[in-house]
Amino acid sequence: MHRMLAVHEIICNILQTCQRHDQTVAARVSRLWCDVALDCLWRDIDSVLPLLRLLSPLVDDGNGLAFTGKFEPQNWERFRYYGRRVRCLRYDDSDSDEVEGVASSGFACDLSVTLLALKPAGFGPLLPNIRELHWTAFHDVLNLQHALPFLHSSMKTLNIVLNYQEDDDLLPITARFLCTISGIQGLCLETFAFHTNKASLQLLQNLASLLQEQKAIRVLDMPMEIGHERALHNSVQDLIYHALPKELKEFTTDLIFFSFDDYLTRAGTIVRQAQQLHSLKLYLDGSSGWWPEGFYDLTPFLELSELENLELVTFSGIHLDPDDIVALGKSFPKMVRFAIKPLPCPVAFDVGIKATALIDFATTFPKLEVLGIRIEPIHGPLVLPWRRSTDHHSHSQAQAYPSFNSSRFRLLDVGPSFLSDQDVPDMAELLSVLCHHPLLEIKYERQEEPEYLEPEETPEEDSTKTWRKVEALVKLVHGTERDTTKPYHEWCQALILNNMDVEIDEDEERIIAEGELA
Repeated sequence: MHRMLAVHEIICNILQTCQRHDQTVAARVSRLWCDVALDCLWRDIDSVLPLLRLLSPLVDDGNGLAFTGKFEPQNWERFRYYGRRVRCLRYDDSDSDEVEGVASSGFACDLSVTLLALKPAGFGPLLPNIRELHWTAFHDVLNLQHALPFLHSSMKTLNIVLNYQEDDDLLPITARFLCTISGIQGLCLETFAFHTNKASLQLLQNLASLLQEQKAIRVLDMPMEIGHERALHNSVQDLIYHALPKELKEFTTDLIFFSFDDYLTRAGTIVRQAQQLHSLKLYLDGSSGWWPEGFYDLTPFLELSELENLELVTFSGIHLDPDDIVALGKSFPKMVRFAIKPLPCPVAFDVGIKATALIDFATTFPKLEVLGIRIEPIHGPLVLPWRRSTDHHSHSQAQAYPSFNSSRFRLLDVGPSFLSDQDVPDMAELLSVLCHHPLLEIKYERQEEPEYLEPEETPEEDSTKTWRKVEALVKLVHGTERDTTKPYHEWCQALILNNMDVEIDEDEERIIAEGELA
């Protein structure tokens, strides 16, 4: 063996890039390779079951997976040997257990109690070096309690996903779990995600207490789909939003409001509490029938000058005029990703921007990489500014017309924007002038089909093929050697009109139609 292959750091770099099968083979090469390979194999595990089976076999007793054997001392030593290597642990009770052949990997209710009761005195924490814990209790919220033995002050990331069925009586379990987290001495979370579809006042109080204690949280992901009970959401406003860490950098949540004033109050609280936000993602849900629709409804967020990512999902989108876009650019000089998305449903109004307002985005946001906005239907030929003058001097100036940053801007998400066949050439010309990234992608999200339609029927508003053709034409322009004897826009226009029969990749069309494009 070459002596370089006996250097610990080199072996680490090599094995970290290998597949798990190759890491398993490497563990048998030598003692040095074995130790490094085992670190790689156990660093990030997607199930807690292999860990637990180090102690005792697990079988399904009808109420979930349960221990069946004795916890021998050598089994505890084996658990310690592998457990100290774990940095990231994931568990999802909806995953199947291939060993037992059962569809769910849910546990018997006393499993965690048994584990803690039989742990030898002086053993210490089960996973002393854990940094991330991702725990999903989808089938049975009771499975949340089985995460308790693995909590440790070394954690930096905690991700909890809960799905209550009709079991409101289990809400106290979640509240106590949050209280237990608060009691961990030395815990200093940096990322906290808490997803739940139900909540109680006690749960919200404990969650607020946790947020107040964990001042180092920088990333908070908290989409709570807890219905539209006004008293409960008033508690979210009074407890959760006021408890947001001051140094919070990324925040994702549902914002439920019952009036325009209610919306301003809740959005304003978030902005005042977390003024250092770099990323804000809000699902805006207006229970009273009022929804944000215009620039004025964005004013609460204009104080967040550090924002690099703003994503809002609302009922029908938000209409923006060119002057509105300029005002947004002045408020958000660091913006990298800007998205205002309507719900992909046919009842939503066509609210967004005029196609030519893309020019204002290109001019105003020099660092933009991703733009998500609905483009309103085009009525008649696009009035492109470089077509207005006929003198040669003006045409030459059009070549230097403002465009998106050619090295940054790479994705235009048009949502469910309608585009007719006759508007394809104009839209392709517009984007060819504005967008110069060689890997530009256009994402289109087809509207959800109404239930009354037969499966074989397709709504007339489906613009999958037209947007795919626009993307193909723009890429054709970028991949063709330019004729420098003509102004750029004239050359683009001629090339596009001569290639309207450009072929569209059927696989790509399928991907975009299903909304799978990242």
